[in-house]
Amino acid sequence: MALTLSHTAKQIEDWRERGLIDAATARTLTDDLGANETTRSFASVAVWLGIICLAFGAMTFVAANWDALSRFMRMAVLMGGVLASYIAAAVLYRRNYSGLAESFVVLGCGVFGAAVMLTGQMYHLSGPPAGGIFLWALGTFIAAVATGSAGALGLSIILTTLWTTMTMTTGGGEPFHLLFLPVWAVLAVYVWWIRARWVAHLCAMGLLVWLGVSLITVIVENMDFTAMYLALMAGFAGISLAIASARSVRVLRGFEGAAVLYLLVLVYGAIAFLYGFREIGGLTIPALPVMASALPFAALAVWPAFVLRERFDHILATIWVGMTIIVALLLLEEFPYIVEVFALAVSVWTIRMGGRQGWAMVTTLGYFAFAVTMFIIYTVAAHGLLGTSFFYIGAGVLLLVGALVVPRFVPDREGRT
Repeated sequence: MALTLSHTAKQIEDWRERGLIDAATARTLTDDLGANETTRSFASVAVWLGIICLAFGAMTFVAANWDALSRFMRMAVLMGGVLASYIAAAVLYRRNYSGLAESFVVLGCGVFGAAVMLTGQMYHLSGPPAGGIFLWALGTFIAAVATGSAGALGLSIILTTLWTTMTMTTGGGEPFHLLFLPVWAVLAVYVWWIRARWVAHLCAMGLLVWLGVSLITVIVENMDFTAMYLALMAGFAGISLAIASARSVRVLRGFEGAAVLYLLVLVYGAIAFLYGFREIGGLTIPALPVMASALPFAALAVWPAFVLRERFDHILATIWVGMTIIVALLLLEEFPYIVEVFALAVSVWTIRMGGRQGWAMVTTLGYFAFAVTMFIIYTVAAHGLLGTSFFYIGAGVLLLVGALVVPRFVPDREGRT
């Protein structure tokens, strides 16, 4: 609740700065938020910790007495635990103890998962363990929809991510487990529908984990960097669209800043992999089809600037052009610092864009990426200390020129130069 109120307060301040509401209205709305703010008490935290202890206690108790119970008693204990949890949740909902009720829904989902695993063990069911995880995730999602529990929904997303990770990493696993995408899309649409912001973070992280594991699997097994280049291009296109949504239609309902943050994590991860494999001499040159695939992604990145006709930090288009030039220069293999230049350019742009949009976490990520890039360049110094010193000097001069000269020729938000 506190996170939602904090986000709403930022929305109100954004409306005031953009002239959508006056200062008096903004102050009234902010005061009303403060009056209705509720904080999570220690008692509620203790309840959740107690529920977790009960869940583990029940599972270990059943496991300790498993051999002494008949199959009927085993099923009765397991399903009885699930039913008792949901009945307790229903009673608490009717008495307006929604927070406590939700904790019992999550407890029921946890016991259901234990029932799935122990039933498979009891009847010696064949099949990969990931199948049991998927069944657990499906049952948890049904419980989340039936009860409206955000906690159960978050658990179902975590389990779905675990399912796809196990599918891709266990023996004979498949990279790019494509079945995950429609399942994730259903979860994402429901999260968008109920506007559960903290669950949306889990949803975004789940997609990022799937993509990261897929890319690492493909690169390690095949030394093929096509997917990494495509992910880098798609990341920039997605960032551009998210910025456009934040400044106009707000398709993601205020989650655009977080979406940009996760997409930037993808971009920086791709840059780190390209840098690392280049240093060990394992970087493969992108083929012409990869270069051609840059065109539709470039169109997506630049499209908002022309269609919406709004000048919203679209230095992104310039960075996109720089990225495609990097791919071209990789064909030439004549500029040793090209990846470093790109990494620094993206980090500086991230700092500027995050500040202009008011996304503090994005700005922090930019500072962190800049510091890490500088440290890696200094530590590795793969191209010689003298060359590294010239690189630092050149980067410093460019930043100073950009900070002191460029603003004199670029109009500000009011159109002045």
